[in-house]
Amino acid sequence: MADQPQPRAGRLVRAGLFAATLGVGVGLAAIPVDNWLEQRSDVDAARERRGQLVSEIAEIEADIEELIGDEGLEIAARCYGPFVEVGEELYAVPGLNGCVAAPTP
Repeated sequence: MADQPQPRAGRLVRAGLFAATLGVGVGLAAIPVDNWLEQRSDVDAARERRGQLVSEIAEIEADIEELIGDEGLEIAARCYGPFVEVGEELYAVPGLNGCVAAPTP
């Protein structure tokens, strides 16, 4: 009888092995969950940046549309070239390239 292990010691060993297995399993499961949460924040940041870029693209397209139209071409020609209508005079100011929209303070 002395050679047989005690039943209580066997239960403790099994409980310890179970706890160790459970701890390793939880530890391994935490890595993908952490990565998933990090990826979600990256996706949210990318969506926010996409919204900003879409609005910037819309502004640029509006500027292009303004320049492509007849009025936009006339304004560009008056600012950067010697375009004048009949009866108008053209004045060139040295040091200025193009139109001056408003004086800078």
